[in-house]
Amino acid sequence: MRRIRRLYYDLFSKIYDRIIALHSADRAGRLRAWLVERSGATGGTKVLDLCTGTGSVAMEASRVVGSHGVVVGLDFSRGMLKKAEGKAHGVENLCWIEASAPFLPFKEGSFHVVLCSHAFYELRDWEKIWALAEVKRVLRSGGRFLMMEHEEPSHPLIRFLYKVRLASMGSWDSARFISRELSLFSRFFKDVMKEKSPTGNSKLIVGIRG
Repeated sequence: MRRIRRLYYDLFSKIYDRIIALHSADRAGRLRAWLVERSGATGGTKVLDLCTGTGSVAMEASRVVGSHGVVVGLDFSRGMLKKAEGKAHGVENLCWIEASAPFLPFKEGSFHVVLCSHAFYELRDWEKIWALAEVKRVLRSGGRFLMMEHEEPSHPLIRFLYKVRLASMGSWDSARFISRELSLFSRFFKDVMKEKSPTGNSKLIVGIRG
């Protein structure tokens, strides 16, 4: 099953950016900038972009942290990372790591900020919990984890399709995870906060490592 999921994302990487551009009308670009802004990242910040995909959030973060900062884009799909590398060619404060969210290959306290944009729900249930524990481990004291995800659609048909996609990529229990995600975040982080994105179609959950 894991091999099939990786193959899916490797193939999807070839058209991912075109699909996003077709549907977003640059809303995705504005959301990425908003996410990085809300992270509090500044010059010199060390940032991990979890499930980076084709690296768009990581590239935005690299612009903000500047030459004295470091941004690591991590994904388990080699196809996604190859696409990211091509887009970010020549960006010196940005690197790419092939690894899985539940098994982060970093020392404790390596990062000031961990970001994850519209990808966390696609992890399987056990992966979500292990990933939260790993994110806490690699964050410095006072570091921030920011997870941005789609709000559940209100239209019944679109909501059904949304849940089918979550199930196909993650698990049928993703809806249950969503219903208790704030309490789960509170197990690992302090000062857990939730807010709506400027578009109103996404939400942001922020947790701070104690």
